[in-house]
Amino acid sequence: MFLGEQKKILLVLCLVTICCVRAERNMKELKKQAMTHNEEQVAKAIQTEDGDIFDCVDIKSQPTFDHPVLRNHTIQVSRFIASPMHLEKYLSRSIEVALNLMEPTSFPTDVGNGSSTLQDTKFESTIRSVVSCPSGTVPIWRSGHEHPRVNLKELIQKISTRNTTQSLVQHNSVAGLSRGVDIYGTRVSISVYAPETWGTQDKNGGLTTIVNGNYYDKAQTNAVGAGWFVWQDAGGDKAARFHIFSANGDKQCWDFQCPGFVLTNSAIRIGGRLSPISRYKGMQYDLTTYIFRDLNGNWWLTVGANNGIVGYWPSSLFPTLKNKGTIGYWGGMVDGPTVRVRPPPMGSGHFASEGDGKAAYCRNIKVVTADNKAVIPWSFEFETIADRPRCYTVGNRASEKDGIYFNWGGPGQCIL
Repeated sequence: MFLGEQKKILLVLCLVTICCVRAERNMKELKKQAMTHNEEQVAKAIQTEDGDIFDCVDIKSQPTFDHPVLRNHTIQVSRFIASPMHLEKYLSRSIEVALNLMEPTSFPTDVGNGSSTLQDTKFESTIRSVVSCPSGTVPIWRSGHEHPRVNLKELIQKISTRNTTQSLVQHNSVAGLSRGVDIYGTRVSISVYAPETWGTQDKNGGLTTIVNGNYYDKAQTNAVGAGWFVWQDAGGDKAARFHIFSANGDKQCWDFQCPGFVLTNSAIRIGGRLSPISRYKGMQYDLTTYIFRDLNGNWWLTVGANNGIVGYWPSSLFPTLKNKGTIGYWGGMVDGPTVRVRPPPMGSGHFASEGDGKAAYCRNIKVVTADNKAVIPWSFEFETIADRPRCYTVGNRASEKDGIYFNWGGPGQCIL
């Protein structure tokens, strides 16, 4: 009887082994097929001077269109060509490729034709090594690093509820301004630094985001945003890079981690390094982003003082945000597993009270109203969000001719 039981066990083990081998072979075959499929879609691979690799993918085959909602999506085609001099100044490359930009069905009143461009472009931090993908293709970052699950829940909770109560399980800290008034777009220039991060999964940077919903109704909470971050798990280094993100209920995406954002520019690199960056008591450089809703309900993103169009988040992705945002946020954020036990520096690593040249800032904040006008909001409409005032602060809020200004940040490494 004992030998009979042994034979049964051996038979089961053999069957399991055979199944595992077949499964492994099937998995390898699937990966091989996926790799071949991807290679067919890549028209050109470009390695920048920083060592980053970008695949020039057919615009109709970019990762976004793997989303079931977007498989039959029609990309918005350009109906307006901006001044060639304007595009050449922004992209610093051939006008022929620049004119391939897609565009929104409408612009806020201070966008379009370059009317909202900022004059002090010498203080602008730009995406290094602008790539030259062939016409009809877009650059997709081949980071070579795994993207961990993005957690925007704490950020959205703090913004939507104005909740600055500290929690023992807190893995996220913010220092900035929020505004709980209907919003259809926003422009901001955020100073760019390269603050320290302690863990590879930690994210540290400056951003703007537009949210519709609240933390208590997660299924109906939508958000889009952009900014710069130092994030080792994404880039494999501690450089400040240009990133985008979105949230639809529990579905949260960073860059092209999952389908959602339609990239329409063949030159601007999402995930690219920013340069130059600000120095404490030295030159200050910032990144300008403009997020706004067009007449189709799509949320468009431009970057740079001259509003270079990057692409858009289709309205079909967002049940509530397709109509408007209800909350805006501007400022700094640190997020990750080590943040609770060892808060890192934020921004320049110095408190807001130190002011210009020493503390990080947001400036030129405007918001877009329901009638599609970009205006400077009243300063009193904003609320300060600083959940760890011993670590990070917000200060020096002022209304200037080009928009709202304030400082943010701090040294971290504080005792809660």
